[in-house]
Amino acid sequence: MMIRNNPYQDETKGILTLVSTPIGNRDDITLRALNALKEADIIACEDTRNTSLLVSSYGIKNKKYVSLYAQTEARDAKALVEQIKKENLKVCYCSDAGMPGISDPGAILVKECYQQNVNVTILPGPSASLSALVLSSFDTADFSFFGFLPTKDGQIKKFLTPLKERQETLIFYESPKRIRHTLELVSEVFGPEREVAIVRELTKIHEETIASKVSEILSSSFEEKGEFVLIIKGSEERTIDQKEIDNRIKEGLKAGKSSSSLAKEIAAELSLSKNQIYDRILALSKKLRG
Repeated sequence: MMIRNNPYQDETKGILTLVSTPIGNRDDITLRALNALKEADIIACEDTRNTSLLVSSYGIKNKKYVSLYAQTEARDAKALVEQIKKENLKVCYCSDAGMPGISDPGAILVKECYQQNVNVTILPGPSASLSALVLSSFDTADFSFFGFLPTKDGQIKKFLTPLKERQETLIFYESPKRIRHTLELVSEVFGPEREVAIVRELTKIHEETIASKVSEILSSSFEEKGEFVLIIKGSEERTIDQKEIDNRIKEGLKAGKSSSSLAKEIAAELSLSKNQIYDRILALSKKLRG
């Protein structure tokens, strides 16, 4: 199914607006978010109590709230979107904090809008994962976000082990009750010298970032309070797959590239010695001819 979503082309149609809400400091709400909440016919949310208190703190009163949380999203999203379409409603969706759909409900709701050809848009705002990434001082050009880790040791190690040699920055959420033990498992899987950062209480008065080798953080004391973002620096060790190099060489030779230009191209891509690649090209060429 091809998706074409142009939410601002026809204002007579109903629309779902995903509204990002503060992750701590209530002043982080945007003007667009406030206007959308004021104009909404319905505010759907992960927790009606939390969201109604937040919205009323901005002086927005007498709104209709409906509950749509992780355990009910798959069941209730269809009915809500059908209502938006039938009655041409303006509906906002808020998760408890941050951007809906990022380790929070919202993604299924968006998919349902596309399936029913209902306009959907998002109002950008606070994101704990991205804020913590920037504060970590680690590479921000290449990163992967994984949300919350499993809760059992064996599952955590099984999840983390394939990530050990990944070169991008890795981002996770963790609870204060498990953060120290999770760091111990990170040390076990990635090694005690791997650099990590833990960021807690973002945008609040007790906001704190600690970045160092995981062994040094474990040997220090820190407040195990507030939700944590765990950032793991990418591996600086590079594992070169010889089979991949050979396949690239064969493809290049088949395409008629000269040994010299091919060696230069592959060496530049993989940050390897040109002479090393050239010698491999000669060996493979001889083998293919023989």
